[in-house]
Amino acid sequence: MDIKSFQTNLDLINFKFDKYTDIIKQNEEISKKRADIYQTDRNFHIISENESENYIGIKNNEPITSKKYKDYVIYSDNKDLLYYQGSNAYYAIPKDTDTNLLSKISLTDKMFLLNKNDLTDEKIVVKDEAYFIQKMLDDMIIEQTSFMLGKKLDQSYDVWHSLGFGRNYSYANKFSPNAGNYKADNYSNQNYLIPNSYYLNSYANSNLIDTKFGKAELFLDLAGDNDRLGVGSFSSNSQLFRFDSDGNGFVDKNDTYFDKLKIRAYDKDGNEIIKKLSEVVDSINLKDFIDSKSNALKKLEAQKDNYGTIEAYENSLQSLKDYNPYSIFKPEVRYESMNENDIKELSKLADEDGWIDASKLQGLANLAYAKQGIDGNYKLEELSYLGANSQTNSYANEQYSKFNSLYEDYMAEFEALNGFFDSYKQTASDEIMAEFGEMIENPEFKSTRMLKIESEFTAITGLNFTLENLQKVKDSFEKDRANTANMLKDTDALTAIRINKNGTFTLKFNSGREIIVNELYKDSGKAFDIELNLNAKFATQIELNQDIDLVVSAAKIQDKITGQIEIKSLKDLGVEIIKKLSNNKFALQTKDGKTIIIDQIYTRFMPNNQNDINLIDDKDKFYPKPLRIWV
Repeated sequence: MDIKSFQTNLDLINFKFDKYTDIIKQNEEISKKRADIYQTDRNFHIISENESENYIGIKNNEPITSKKYKDYVIYSDNKDLLYYQGSNAYYAIPKDTDTNLLSKISLTDKMFLLNKNDLTDEKIVVKDEAYFIQKMLDDMIIEQTSFMLGKKLDQSYDVWHSLGFGRNYSYANKFSPNAGNYKADNYSNQNYLIPNSYYLNSYANSNLIDTKFGKAELFLDLAGDNDRLGVGSFSSNSQLFRFDSDGNGFVDKNDTYFDKLKIRAYDKDGNEIIKKLSEVVDSINLKDFIDSKSNALKKLEAQKDNYGTIEAYENSLQSLKDYNPYSIFKPEVRYESMNENDIKELSKLADEDGWIDASKLQGLANLAYAKQGIDGNYKLEELSYLGANSQTNSYANEQYSKFNSLYEDYMAEFEALNGFFDSYKQTASDEIMAEFGEMIENPEFKSTRMLKIESEFTAITGLNFTLENLQKVKDSFEKDRANTANMLKDTDALTAIRINKNGTFTLKFNSGREIIVNELYKDSGKAFDIELNLNAKFATQIELNQDIDLVVSAAKIQDKITGQIEIKSLKDLGVEIIKKLSNNKFALQTKDGKTIIIDQIYTRFMPNNQNDINLIDDKDKFYPKPLRIWV
């Protein structure tokens, strides 16, 4: 029985389902899942005497009864082909394709692949396995790229995702044939932040980046095919904030996806040039995209009439005044040591027992302390005064439970992705492997959930996400739960500080923890081109002099004539020996016999060695995109 004879001979008036039980059976699994998705008690897969209640297919996300029989998947007597006719497609597929591919993915993905296809052909054509695997791989790349760039997919393309099914939100869901729609989770740390739009200057809002060869357009190329699918273009340079994975204010080789960023430019003859971003810049300073507070306030004022009420405008104005656009960067490039005057002012807030209630710190500069991370390096931990309740479980157990959930969720995603492709390649034809083998053998796709978890992992550990680092934290918890818990980002809130007689500080938290730290740091409200070298504070003098790189290490030095603070490398200062002093300061001994006392040692970011555009040969320069004039 072929599709045409089935349609021609089907008697709707005297339709008896017992004659077509094989067709009903084929749809039974789908119909059960549809009932789950609709959260209804109606059993679509059970045959009823009332034909209007009998479910035999789906169309546009709605149940299809026998009265709409033309729009559903039909299994014919042909042993090799499986026919499909729907609102957006009309074709046949090999049964092997269903067995090897379509039967191994979720209902949502299956219906996306079947429904979202080319325009209907005049006659039945066979869509082979290569067609569907290409379509699925493209879909995974499109959704990952769009998420990383903060783009919303067009509903005409992504109707299933807009309905909340999230094809590529979770691979554990995607590659489970029995899965319903995905379940919500608590991973909200989705992307690296972009500053408030009023603080973005014209360079940030431009879609042309400055390079050593001239201006160029940016795009993200996850698949290594120069964005064949056309989804990776940057809407503006501000998208680069999403790629500062280490949070130091620079996009460079140390950031996770730097090697996936490319530029598109043109030569003097109008020919397109595509290069990796790393070939045309060494780094991009994101602070170059941030406007001044005065300009931000002027932009807001220009929109005053759009706020409706004076109260709404004034609330937004105050919020913008309080906003710090540099807060998106990590604290090591924003914080400074508290000086003697800062500590003196802080002590004025203490009660008779010497404790300073954390509520008195609100409205002042944010504070932080140095703590050791899982990798042995020290980083700043910003103190939170609000938003955390007293914990009912032990702090260590709370931290372990949260991390363990994160670990298990990520591994479920990773194993589902790799498990699917490991299984698929066992049955894939030589032709399929020749065309798609690289992606099948080494799938580097990331579900939305994986990207969220990776970002969350970096936020709580301070480490770049790798499977090795994920396992390192897991192993550390198994070895010493309490110590590892203290190495992660604090989840409790500060309740009080005491300044001790020996110059140290006792921090008390609402979890019951109390810790003693040597120094406190305050938020400068700015971001610098240098980073606090906290390891230097905790290294021995021998370790410090053995490990320090005098070229990239720097100190803040006050000019004796102008009084201005300058940042100079230790090499330029002629430093030979560094001594650690008992008051947490350093003594730099120079080649000419001088001794310079400093509070901190910094690591400076090497400047972007941008070549003078005038020194570049004309044939290598980038030119404006040519205008195409058609007559």
